[in-house]
Amino acid sequence: MMKMIKYILSVFLVAILFTSCEVDRTQPVFEDSPTQRINNAINELSALLLSEPQGYSGIYFPNDEVVGGVNFHMNFSEDLRVKMTSDFKETTALTDTRYDIITGTTAAELVFTSGSRHITDLIQDGAQGFNTFFGSNSFQYLGEENGMLMFQDIRSNGKLILSPSGFSDFDTESVASADITYANRLSFTDVDCSNASVYDNLVMDIAGAPEGDIRYILNYSTDNFFFDGETTDAQGVSTRQGFGVAFTLINGEEAIKISPALELGSTIIENFIFDPVSSEYVATEGGITARIAQTSLSAPSGEDIFDLPGSVYFYDTADGTNPLMSPCFQEEVIDQINTNLDNLFGPGVFSFAFYAVFLNLEPGNCTNLAIWIQNTNGDTFRANYCNFASIQDNTLFLPYQGPFGGPNDAFLEDTLRPLIDFFGSSQGLLYTNEGSFRASINSFSNASGAFTSLENPALRSYGLFF
Repeated sequence: MMKMIKYILSVFLVAILFTSCEVDRTQPVFEDSPTQRINNAINELSALLLSEPQGYSGIYFPNDEVVGGVNFHMNFSEDLRVKMTSDFKETTALTDTRYDIITGTTAAELVFTSGSRHITDLIQDGAQGFNTFFGSNSFQYLGEENGMLMFQDIRSNGKLILSPSGFSDFDTESVASADITYANRLSFTDVDCSNASVYDNLVMDIAGAPEGDIRYILNYSTDNFFFDGETTDAQGVSTRQGFGVAFTLINGEEAIKISPALELGSTIIENFIFDPVSSEYVATEGGITARIAQTSLSAPSGEDIFDLPGSVYFYDTADGTNPLMSPCFQEEVIDQINTNLDNLFGPGVFSFAFYAVFLNLEPGNCTNLAIWIQNTNGDTFRANYCNFASIQDNTLFLPYQGPFGGPNDAFLEDTLRPLIDFFGSSQGLLYTNEGSFRASINSFSNASGAFTSLENPALRSYGLFF
């Protein structure tokens, strides 16, 4: 009898347990419907945008895997107009365009509905080639956090974060701010070619990190505002990290913001403030100090140029630029040739197009330096110059012998002299392998390499091999 009573009690208790755990599916998880929640977000965003009479400032990183960030300043009004400026290009004047806040698929969206060049320039530039800027005019509202409005670019998952501008006169101060950050971005790569060296590398030095001190060697792309960083650990293993870069102002001080941020243990580093005394950008967080600065590194010994990955070394301006091509090579070789062409034919009639070095290491045989120029119709014209090639102490020497006998060769010799003199460097050229060819407009699987003039180490070419 007692067993029967215990059995009945256990069944009764189990029934109570299951009844108490059953979910009442008639009660909604959220108090509001999805449509109501989005409408609430629309009302919230609209109120926030209009709550700042001097507008908002922020940085838009369209895609920090390939490009950096752009500073935006926006002032919203009740009639769905927005005054806007940015530092993407030199033209920083305010535009007056329309905006709207709409019901998106899952959230409220801020949409710029008529053309402001500050937005459309980013989108249009993305259509011109690989790894260039691209953006969106539609941003999903993620919410407000400590006064910051958080958005996600629907097209590329880019980030737009807006904070109150702090201006007292938006129209004047927003443009002035954009002018400052645009100028800072340009001056970042300013070099004195009379004493510069490509071995004065840009680095990010990190001291006090949990894993020990770290040094990133940085290649900076002026086209994409992007750091391509490489670091090597104590075992000699190299790893790469890309950082989108935005030149900005933080509390009125010149600064660099990187994205993605550095994650060093539990410490996040993303804001580097310019130190005018050391001319470095410095970030200090949680006992860790990171510096972005120029430093002198010893020149490498060069790589075995008997094992060059091809017999034709080639560079075409149509492929775009790579940070490995030094700014002084661009200025003193390519830009100077274009200046010489303007002086000879008139402004803009002809321009430098591309060159090829047909290497021949047999003694007494010409290595042909072929240079093409083009007119405004895209028609190209070739000139050829002879160099005798030899290798000594792992250095390539190409002493210049003179023009070939073609109709353009002697005629254009003085005009094309900057490139002729580069390859004919009296102290030779140091070569380094640089992996597959990567440029701002086109990239190819071809092996690439860089030649540096030991006579003038400010000059470093970059090209691919056939």
